[in-house]
Amino acid sequence: MKKVLITVIIIALLAGGGWFAYNTFVGSVAADTVFVSNVGDMGGASPFVSNRYSGVVETQSEVKIDADPEKKIKRVAVKAGDVVKKGDVLFEYDIEDMQYTLDRSRLDKEEAQNNVKSVKLVIENLEKEIKKAQTRNTRLALENRLEEEKLSLKKAEYSLSTLEKTITQTENSIKNAVVKSSADGTVKSVGDPTGDSYITIVSLGDFRINATVSENHIQDFFVDEEITIRSRMDETLTWKGKVTSIETSKPIKSSANDTIIAGQIQQPTRYPVYIAIENSSGLLMGQHVTVEEYVEETIAPNALFLPDSFVMDADTSPSVWVEENGIITKRSITLGEYDDKRFGYEVTGGLTEDDYIAYPDYYIEEGMKTQKLMDYAEE
Repeated sequence: MKKVLITVIIIALLAGGGWFAYNTFVGSVAADTVFVSNVGDMGGASPFVSNRYSGVVETQSEVKIDADPEKKIKRVAVKAGDVVKKGDVLFEYDIEDMQYTLDRSRLDKEEAQNNVKSVKLVIENLEKEIKKAQTRNTRLALENRLEEEKLSLKKAEYSLSTLEKTITQTENSIKNAVVKSSADGTVKSVGDPTGDSYITIVSLGDFRINATVSENHIQDFFVDEEITIRSRMDETLTWKGKVTSIETSKPIKSSANDTIIAGQIQQPTRYPVYIAIENSSGLLMGQHVTVEEYVEETIAPNALFLPDSFVMDADTSPSVWVEENGIITKRSITLGEYDDKRFGYEVTGGLTEDDYIAYPDYYIEEGMKTQKLMDYAEE
């Protein structure tokens, strides 16, 4: 287990920080040595895994639907006493403000994309200058600047990903501007849209999930988001659900994750998140489960996965640095689907899980000697 953990850490460092982070981890290395990693270990090396939260199965006697106080309501379609079916319209938001936010975010995204391209170009030029450097001091100065630019690139890419998330959420808000009933039942009340439980429906029954989420992660959820529900006893057993309400107005104090700051116990606030279940067959009342963002797999579970940071010229003629008989050599590969959750490709040809490959750093040349990271970690 320790060997695998060390390998995963080193692979993550290579993918995230290149030669600088790698050299910091393993220490001084021979100038003519290339460190290689096993391809089979990389399928689990990605840190991009959805967060999981605790939940419990409960009866769904009432469905409470909140209105977003930051959005204007254009039309209310029901009143107390109305009988509704699942899918009936309850109310509708005015999307004018949301459309403005979407248009603004799309413009900001274009600017962020240009910034990422600009920083990548600077990095590319610096790598060329490092190869041509005549003195050690010049090379060190260029390498320091290169690391600064790589940090700038990470910040720019993070800013871009934040904008993309905002765009997705706004698009979902516009798409779901018409709020519909998630269950058959009777409208119990239509209250103040700025208060708790704007519309309450007495449901005909069935189960729902009551998930408990801390204040640090509540922003990860939004109404109508698709959710994967997973059994705590057997993680292969899953159900699909959708968020129906987020009760931020009804905080729950938790002692499970208490921390002590300045001699005082600090209790993080937690909130209930209610999730409707698409098909509750196999679930039991009171059963403990976990919930996480629903992700549709783009790469088959048994496919060969490779982080994109190890692939050169992915859009034109993809290749990798591969160890062959103790020597590094460049090899062409064929790529399948791209997994934008784990930031990597399905490899359909040219590589096997038994191969060892190197992070494509600037110093690598054909014919250099190799050393396996696992062997180095054991020394």
